[in-house]
Amino acid sequence: MSATVSATGLLPMEHSFASKALAGELWTSLSSLLRSHIAMHSIAQPGHALRVLSSSTSEVVILGPWGKLHVVGPDRTGVCATEFRPENAGLADEYETFGFSEEGMIRFQNSGSGMDMEAAVEYLLRKVQA
Repeated sequence: MSATVSATGLLPMEHSFASKALAGELWTSLSSLLRSHIAMHSIAQPGHALRVLSSSTSEVVILGPWGKLHVVGPDRTGVCATEFRPENAGLADEYETFGFSEEGMIRFQNSGSGMDMEAAVEYLLRKVQA
């Protein structure tokens, strides 16, 4: 299977990636799951609470002890993105793109294999958790 590069030039997009419509539906599920995990984490560990600063149909912004994470839903090509700004000023910001497969798996730019939604949420939240 040949690969092409997304419009952002960052995420190798394979032909089996989800259509724009399916990516939108999968984004709705992922953003909802992110918010649910944040709520559960905040109840379980109130001293290290995570907070949703902003949530819309196109992005979720999360604040945690280690910094702020923006998770942005699919653009017109179906590519999603993250931006992590660490609390520690000595650390650089991190940017990453990801996409959904037709099977609902999530492939991050810096990861060689696809993840299910639960694993992807854990991967994302590890950036901001203490």
